[in-house]
Amino acid sequence: MLLSAIVLDTSMTASAALVRLARHGYWTDPRRQETLAAVLDYAARLALAPDEAERRLARNPYGVGAALRRQWGMQVLWYARYLEEVLHRCSDAPPGQSLLDVLDLHEPDSRPPIQLADDGATPNAEGVVFVGDVPVGVSVMMPMAAPPPPAPAPPFGVPFGVDPGSGRGPSRGGGAPPAVAPKPPVSVTAWPRLDAPNYVPARTPFTVVVGLARERQAGVGGGQVSIAVPAGLSSVDVSVELIADGIDAPEGWARTLRVDVADPTATSVSFVLVGRDPAGPEWLHLTTLEVRYVLDGTVCGTASRALVIGDASTVDPPPRLGFGDAWLDQPPTATPVVLRAETLPADLTIEIAKPDGNPANGRFECRLFSPHPLPSGAGPFPIDLGDDARTFARSIVSQIRDYANDPLVDNLLVSLGMLIAEKLPLDVLDAVRAVAAVAAPRAPAVLVVSADPYVPWELAHVDPPLDPARPPFLGAQVTLGRWLRDPRGTDMRPASPGMAARPPAQPPSTVAVKHMAVMAGLYRAASGLRPLPAAEQEAAALAQAYDAVKLAASTLDVKRLLDAQLTHGFEQIGGVEAIHFAGHGDVDPNVVDGSLLMLSEGKPLPSILFRSAKYGGDRQPLFFLNACMIGVGGELLGDMGGFPGNCLRGGFGALLGALWEVDDTVARQFALDFWRRALPVDGSPAEPVGDILRDLRAKYSDAAGQTPAHTWLAYVYYGHPRLTLQRAV
Repeated sequence: MLLSAIVLDTSMTASAALVRLARHGYWTDPRRQETLAAVLDYAARLALAPDEAERRLARNPYGVGAALRRQWGMQVLWYARYLEEVLHRCSDAPPGQSLLDVLDLHEPDSRPPIQLADDGATPNAEGVVFVGDVPVGVSVMMPMAAPPPPAPAPPFGVPFGVDPGSGRGPSRGGGAPPAVAPKPPVSVTAWPRLDAPNYVPARTPFTVVVGLARERQAGVGGGQVSIAVPAGLSSVDVSVELIADGIDAPEGWARTLRVDVADPTATSVSFVLVGRDPAGPEWLHLTTLEVRYVLDGTVCGTASRALVIGDASTVDPPPRLGFGDAWLDQPPTATPVVLRAETLPADLTIEIAKPDGNPANGRFECRLFSPHPLPSGAGPFPIDLGDDARTFARSIVSQIRDYANDPLVDNLLVSLGMLIAEKLPLDVLDAVRAVAAVAAPRAPAVLVVSADPYVPWELAHVDPPLDPARPPFLGAQVTLGRWLRDPRGTDMRPASPGMAARPPAQPPSTVAVKHMAVMAGLYRAASGLRPLPAAEQEAAALAQAYDAVKLAASTLDVKRLLDAQLTHGFEQIGGVEAIHFAGHGDVDPNVVDGSLLMLSEGKPLPSILFRSAKYGGDRQPLFFLNACMIGVGGELLGDMGGFPGNCLRGGFGALLGALWEVDDTVARQFALDFWRRALPVDGSPAEPVGDILRDLRAKYSDAAGQTPAHTWLAYVYYGHPRLTLQRAV
């Protein structure tokens, strides 16, 4: 049985675990102190009575698992348990007792991590299930010990996809009822060099050397380095910038590496670092040294290696133990390094990294990159979400879903936007204002590259706004794009030999579109799904305007699309460069990889299938999924197991989708306006995708009672903020 999972750290106390689970909506007694604290916090945020907040928040723990992460020396161990067991045992335990003791966990009880298969089938093993290095579920080989208890009261408000006679159109959620050519640049290839010890005691300075190597370096994750040096230059300057947590850099985190074309391995730069005393109950701190190779403010690739910091009094590293995964043996995060000047660089790149690789906490490191001066420097700056990122983001996304058809959704969006903004370091918003001043009169282009695939940073409340005439949300104030960078442990390997890494370190800034495909969900009575007349009109209009390949929302046509085996007219064209889907989307919160695209016959299509797409390299299409909640992975925004992560893994260069339920008519207008400006048919120049989305989000109005207006804010975009489509023949 494959269960969705809540991630917990075994060092947490029983009381802390109960608080976190209550924020998810799980408890055994609503009157417990920990539960009341979570419910009252939820009620205060939404201005609800406590009993109403409790009713809305409550969820059924049956069929949910707990993924428990334990650090044991330099090893990482994982345990799988039913959530009900964790709840009851924590409720009966002393509040200050650790989960390790509450659950009586022993080393032989741990299980190696299990990678989820491409088809999403239940693994034939027991343990914690991962997509890459993200724990997404729990696989158990025995039946549930007890029958399911009565389900909690349904969430307040209108069920997804149901319109109770409001006069508005249906929503798309639910899934229920002649110049001289210049000389080519000189190409230089090498491998990342990252010399550092595996173990250091706290408070003892140590040296890290960064440069380039002739061969792949043992213990260093990183793809081959490719440098395009303009003809006539004998060297090129590259900024190398470190990220780590639990470490100080007295002399700074950045250096300039001058790479000699004749011998790229001849030079290097060094950093002096000092580890801090490990925090918490463990005497060892597990972290990662991550290096970014930066050219003109653009991150062109990454490399990393694992590091352990011990107690200041312990000079020698501890022995490796027999259970779990040795931290130093785990494959570090890496991407190929392609050092090439970006033609349309972002004014600001906000990278949110997780060097400790621990998904059970909400601690991240934020680093800024820009071709412009930044008032507070580049960081790194700490981000602490309090809970783990999934818990924090789930509370946000689920609340928006609950209020999707409620006039109070406008108040909720402002409240949540303020909460998200509070989690960003003030230095980040200062940097946004600084690059906005430099970029004026155009809006600044901001790229958020994150190892956190969950939090909807687009909704961060900007106060005072850069442009008072626009809604005060980051996505409506700046030209914004997102990109995903896997957390530690997932080496971004090519899908097959000779194929470019998917996704690359940087999203493409241009896509040449020769062919477009349009897929429409035509829902008839037998499907059990409500028809979407505006979606059908939207698809027909786009297919006609762009002479697009028309695809049925069927398994056969989806396979042809993913395998790049399409025909247009009588011609075999292979793949396409732009794709539009109009139809139903849904989320099943009780299963792993719960984001679903609904086919015309009513069959749900899980996002993991898009991981197998035959795209990438020279063909990285823009995919517009105009359906409800497609921007959500499982229950959470952008999980590498949801549509964003799986599509980027499948070689798509950009993805646009909705986070919550969208109104059918407004969604049609959004799509037609988007494509009219992104890929004009009247000969006018195409506009950058981020600029278009900024303007469309600005159509949002918080006028009382106009609940479909929140559709304008629902769309999340993964791709380069200045991505521009070009018509190709």
